Amino acid sequence: MVTAVVAAASAVAILAAVVIAVRLAGARSERRFEAVLGQLDHHMEAISENLQRAVERSQDARTTGIGELGLTLDLGELLDRLVAEAALRTDAQAAAVRVRGPGEFHATASFGVEDGAALLEAALGPPDARPFRALTLAWSYAPMAEGDAGLFRSALVVPILEDGGETGALAAFARASGAFRPEHAQALEALVDEAAPGLGNARRYAEAELRAVTDALTGVRNRRGYDDELEREVARARRTGRPLSLLLLDLDDFKEVNARFDYPGGDLVLQEYAALLARLARATDTVCRRGGDEFAILLPETAGDEARQFYDRARDEVAGTAFTHVGRMTFSAGLVEWRPNETRESLDARASAAVSRAKRADKDRLEADWP
Repeated sequence: MVTAVVAAASAVAILAAVVIAVRLAGARSERRFEAVLGQLDHHMEAISENLQRAVERSQDARTTGIGELGLTLDLGELLDRLVAEAALRTDAQAAAVRVRGPGEFHATASFGVEDGAALLEAALGPPDARPFRALTLAWSYAPMAEGDAGLFRSALVVPILEDGGETGALAAFARASGAFRPEHAQALEALVDEAAPGLGNARRYAEAELRAVTDALTGVRNRRGYDDELEREVARARRTGRPLSLLLLDLDDFKEVNARFDYPGGDLVLQEYAALLARLARATDTVCRRGGDEFAILLPETAGDEARQFYDRARDEVAGTAFTHVGRMTFSAGLVEWRPNETRESLDARASAAVSRAKRADKDRLEADWP
């Protein structure tokens, strides 16, 4: 689109130069000069029409968003555009998508509803497991709820296919009963066909990014992943005003483990320790290896008191685990809650200082710092 506009503008500049050249060189006759101007007027009108059409096409692409679906490698951004376009094409009030993401994860996005993607967690399809092109659903409610105008009463689901395999599903939701017709199903099928190449590219990029932020030893986020996730969660907390807590855990006397069992033994302990923390974490939490034997757990939508309960569970689990070679272990911890307008660096520094205080005090304890 931009190329067409640039090309047309270049043509205008060339024609203007021709006019100037003709005037400077002088025409052999007034009649010939008038003929040249007539031709220029004709070309200028054609170019003006082409420019107008190019601008209109560009505006249409921006309005629908479909022209930009394949122009991003950010999987989350792509899914956000996809659900918005799905709602637009089907006149739906909400939409959701769930696709295979990088690694063992799934990626989801919703439009017009907070947790629409949760509906796609169930296995949707015919009883004989045959591939389907589209699926319509209808919900009925108890009499007391029937009068609620905010209830969704119908849905349309289409599978997302990439290279012949199903990688997810896209759904549109409506508050009216029987809201979706065959043309809506066709529109969603066309949409997922258009989005499939972009989804494949975005997933490959996300997988490469995931490898770059994953600790090779433990499988949790590395220091770069920690910094990125903390920056993202702080920005989210600032935008939404919702709480965010950060818990730093530092294994006590881990240097003695390395000294006694050498690094392979220490590595095994770190792997078991990281796996334990990952099991305790919620789906929304992020476990990171901040460095050495220090781990961080990001707890979004979690105030300090609730984060303290997570610490208590982690302390009990670690205390009750017999780690390979070393048996029982303990850790010192620092817990902080994000303050309004606080930066990522400040939040991290407060948590690190809290861990240091716990280490100096007597180890195997928690130092907390929140409003």
